[in-house]
Amino acid sequence: MNESILTNATLSYNGLMVQHFGLFLILFLSTQAFGQDERYYRQLLKGELPSMGLEIKEVIIDQFNIKGSSYLIDLNGDGIEETIQPQKRDGIDWIEIKNSSGGKVFEAKFLAMGGESSIYKVKLAQLSSTVKLLLFFLDEGSTFGRRFESTARTYLVTFENDDFSTLQMIPGPHHFHEREAQKDQYWRRDYSVEIRDVNQDGVRDVIVQFNHIQRIMIYKGKGEWKRY
Repeated sequence: MNESILTNATLSYNGLMVQHFGLFLILFLSTQAFGQDERYYRQLLKGELPSMGLEIKEVIIDQFNIKGSSYLIDLNGDGIEETIQPQKRDGIDWIEIKNSSGGKVFEAKFLAMGGESSIYKVKLAQLSSTVKLLLFFLDEGSTFGRRFESTARTYLVTFENDDFSTLQMIPGPHHFHEREAQKDQYWRRDYSVEIRDVNQDGVRDVIVQFNHIQRIMIYKGKGEWKRY
């Protein structure tokens, strides 16, 4: 009899403790919610929160900016070298071109497909008496999964009459492709890259070729190219 009474009392006590704990938890969470609401309304009354319907623009700040080896090239033929600076900004490849005074005259972003991408070569060429070409070679990195794939691409930067304000860049053809898929399927294509006048119009063209595969870039002026 005494044992039964003690058991019921214990159960009642435990149930009461659970109820008290649940009530405490509700009050604690409600206090936090009230505090958040109070801060929200205080900010709203002070005009610190954006009004409904206004466009909120994302501000992108480079957290990691790594500068690679610079290329010093006299681009405009004045006897003074300009600086071509490859960079990594948050893991994305960029290029900056600075004049002899250190002022930035051009920047552009390269699109890579995998990790460990890098700009590994730059070539300056004269397309005509008024047009110059900076040919960039970008290792786009590698991807791993069910298959391995690695590519490299050309990027074409042109400017006319030695005027840096006319600098324009477009992605060119791939000049390297390596792939290993399932069932021992593997190929590796290393394309040759040439600059010569294909259509005899007085302006040299960019030709990327592997065996019978040929991709031709013909310059049309003002930074525009036609692909064949």
